[in-house]
Amino acid sequence: MKRLRKENGKDIWICGGANIIQQLVREDFIDYYYITVIPTILGSGIQLFKNADREMKLRLLKTQTYNGMTDLIYTRR
Repeated sequence: MKRLRKENGKDIWICGGANIIQQLVREDFIDYYYITVIPTILGSGIQLFKNADREMKLRLLKTQTYNGMTDLIYTRR
């Protein structure tokens, strides 16, 4: 990730689960958070930000609702 960020070109898009997200959050590599809320009650699950060692202040940039789901786009403050 460090090498890729230094190269010229477009943004890096990561689509993954909790494990990869936790690693990228820990290294402070995420500039924008695209989170989709799907209204399903699971009872338990894997937390995306379970091992965050600090508070992350975010600013909401955009929302979009479709098919009962809501996309939330945040950036760091």
